[in-house]
Amino acid sequence: MNKRGQMYTLEALLASLIIFGVVIFAINASPQFGTETKEFTSFQLKKYADDILEILDLERSYPPTEEHTSLLSEWLEGKNIIDWSAIEQNLRENLSIMMHVEVLAPNGTVVYCYGPPPPEGAVSSFRVVPVSTSPYAYEVRLYLWFV
Repeated sequence: MNKRGQMYTLEALLASLIIFGVVIFAINASPQFGTETKEFTSFQLKKYADDILEILDLERSYPPTEEHTSLLSEWLEGKNIIDWSAIEQNLRENLSIMMHVEVLAPNGTVVYCYGPPPPEGAVSSFRVVPVSTSPYAYEVRLYLWFV
C-alpha cells in the first residue's frame, strides 16, 4: 500500500477546501452592487424629500432677522406662491417620482393638500414652519414615491 499517495490526496483536498473558503469569504465581504434594495430606495426618497423641504425653508434674508423669511413661511402667509405642480413635473420627468404635499395646522387638521394621495410605503418628510402672522407654526409634510 502506498501511503504517500494518500497523503498527497489528503493535502490536495485540504488545500482546495481552504482556497474555496477564501473565495467564498471574499465574495461575501465585497460590496454588493446591482439591484437596489427597498431600504436603499426608501433612504434615497427620504433624502430627496428632506433636501426639497430644506431648500424651500432656507432663510431668505441675511443676516437672519427675528422673523423667519423662507419660501415656505411666505407661502404659508400667502405672500409668495410655490408652484408645486412645477416641482412635481420636474420630479416625475427627471427621477420618476410622484409627490403629495400636506400642510397641517397645530391642532392636526389638514389645511392644504396637493397631489394624489400617497400609496402605502410612500416615504415622508416634514418641516415645522413658523408663520409671523400667526402665533402658531405649521407642519409641511412631503410624501414621495417612485412611479
